[in-house]
Amino acid sequence: MIRLVIIIPFVLALVVFSVSNPDPVQMWLVTYGWQWSAGVLALATSTAFFLLGAFAVWVVELRQSRRARRAEARVRELETQIDTLRTQMSTMVTPAPVAPAAGPRAGLYS
Repeated sequence: MIRLVIIIPFVLALVVFSVSNPDPVQMWLVTYGWQWSAGVLALATSTAFFLLGAFAVWVVELRQSRRARRAEARVRELETQIDTLRTQMSTMVTPAPVAPAAGPRAGLYS
């Protein structure tokens, strides 16, 4: 959502700029002389850099999602170990309570 708040005003300003500048601008690339309107040139340049930025964000998110998948797999593995340990503990035989030893003081408080 926050991306749209940033992108939409930028695109609208770019379209307004493109429409208000219809005069051709001469651009020399190596030996070719091309004439484009300033608006088309601005749109092409911003589109190219937008796509470059989107690719960079995609690469970073790909790395983060890979780390997240590994962490989730590790959590599932540890939860499975916890469940198996709980079942082992519940099936263990608890020893019977030991009665106190009868000694010389055993009959004093009875």
